[in-house]
Amino acid sequence: MHLKKITWWQLLLIFLILAIVSMGPQLVKQTMYMNSWDVPFHLSRMYELTKGFENGKWLPDVSAYTFGQNGYGVNLFYGYSFTYLVAMIYFLTHHAVTAVLAGYIILLTTAMSLNYYAGSLFFTGSRARLKSFAFSTLYVLAPVTFGQIKVRGLPGELIGILLFPAVLAAFYAIMFTTRKSWLFASVVSTITVTNHVLSALLLLIVLTIMFIVFLYKKQATIEKLWRLVKTGILTLLLSAFYVMPFLQQVLSDKIAGANVFFQAANIWDSISSSISNRATLNWTAIPIGVFVCVMSIVVVLGLLYTRSFSNRVQIIGCWLAISLITVFYTPTEILAKTPLHVFQMMGRFYPIIMLLALLFVIEGLESFSETGILKQKTINWLFVTGIVLAVFSAWKMQVTTYYNGGTDIANYQVGKKLLPKTVSNADFDYQIQRYYQLPLGSKDYLGQGRVKFINDYQVASWGDVRDATRIYVDGKLSSLRLTHKGYVFTVANVPTSAKQIVLPMTNYKGWQATGNRNRNLPITTIAGKLTVASQGNRTIRLTYHKTLLHRIAITISAITTVVLLLGSVFTYFKKRT
Repeated sequence: MHLKKITWWQLLLIFLILAIVSMGPQLVKQTMYMNSWDVPFHLSRMYELTKGFENGKWLPDVSAYTFGQNGYGVNLFYGYSFTYLVAMIYFLTHHAVTAVLAGYIILLTTAMSLNYYAGSLFFTGSRARLKSFAFSTLYVLAPVTFGQIKVRGLPGELIGILLFPAVLAAFYAIMFTTRKSWLFASVVSTITVTNHVLSALLLLIVLTIMFIVFLYKKQATIEKLWRLVKTGILTLLLSAFYVMPFLQQVLSDKIAGANVFFQAANIWDSISSSISNRATLNWTAIPIGVFVCVMSIVVVLGLLYTRSFSNRVQIIGCWLAISLITVFYTPTEILAKTPLHVFQMMGRFYPIIMLLALLFVIEGLESFSETGILKQKTINWLFVTGIVLAVFSAWKMQVTTYYNGGTDIANYQVGKKLLPKTVSNADFDYQIQRYYQLPLGSKDYLGQGRVKFINDYQVASWGDVRDATRIYVDGKLSSLRLTHKGYVFTVANVPTSAKQIVLPMTNYKGWQATGNRNRNLPITTIAGKLTVASQGNRTIRLTYHKTLLHRIAITISAITTVVLLLGSVFTYFKKRT
């Protein structure tokens, strides 16, 4: 592989081809697995954004067409920058599944490109470009990626997983090298934060450990500390449009919160799924793929035999061993009683294991090359083999699901009637509206008094049709119904004698209730639900307006983005002249 002769656009083309090839069977079929845990949820988010576009709302916050059509604050709490891109493609093409698959091609290509650049910040030596290429492709095309694509739909979690190495490499370069990578660190951090909060939290934990090592090794200088500060400030400015309203809503209302549990990861299931080169489709195991698993063992045995451990291999190996012990043997009962319970599954620490294992393999093989155990040409072919195995794993999952009718997860049904397992462009709208409405969305962000927990676990976690539609008048169940036109919600025929109307909505900061002549009506919260003092009005209208803080945050992010783009263009042309 003569990567030194390949230009950046040729490399980008290679990544694009790999992304298309790895998604080939599903691209041909133009189908998505639907009867799953998360796919309807995340596709509903895309659908809601698209309906917002159709109504002239380019940044919709609450749901009017999905999640029970009762104003669920889906875009206030779930990062949506990638979903927004896919929704825009759907809005322009009117083909939902095609839009999602196109989004995945863009995501995989971008992730490989960003991780390739990130590799250049970490790897050194004459074969740094080769190692960066091997790392970026093997990490992004791992079995977990395509497991997420199959059973999650449009998960922000996958973006957090794919960009995990890029963020850490950027900060590694700031702390432990002389590279000025704070702009890159800010951009990849922003993408992660605005798509998946848990991934951002995981990165924060790892970065805290890195910072402690940074101080311990006495690497801190005023210049490096200032770069870290600049990274933090720029990341906050770029992500303000999502972070600020998220924090405002979480802190201003009593939100129910997530289930309190912590599921362990099984080491033997992890080895089994890795050897079989497949994703387990849940987080009870951490599959790193057959290539990384087998080559990790080969590298360990080879290093023990030669007793030739480079300093870098020793450091990576030690951190990998510490991570494996921590992830597989930390008592989850203890973690469940800490704020870390929000991760819910130990398998979500997969990015740490996969990152360190792959680095260990790449640097270990490099050590074999330096000592003459393996020729560089042999190592090149090993990397090619790993990429081919990754693509074959992706194909196998897609063929099993979309051509052979294999189903690993199927848990949506009405009575004894199983709902459709797959969705296409032709029936996407129908399925979202008729089968997969998910009345309350995720209960994590509903009012606290509205969600019932048994043993710290939400009851009917995907929603209750009755709770999503019932309206109470002065404490009694009524026949009133919540309707909407666009994003204006209406309750008609309210008795003039009524004093309080309890609606199947959460009182997020920003709701406005009006009656006759557009007079504002008082809003309170009762049992976790938005409650309006009707004051004799026969019709009540509710509209969500972005808070002042939210509007300021959007303005800040927009201005920062424009300034950053203009600055980048100016710098580019300045270098060329």
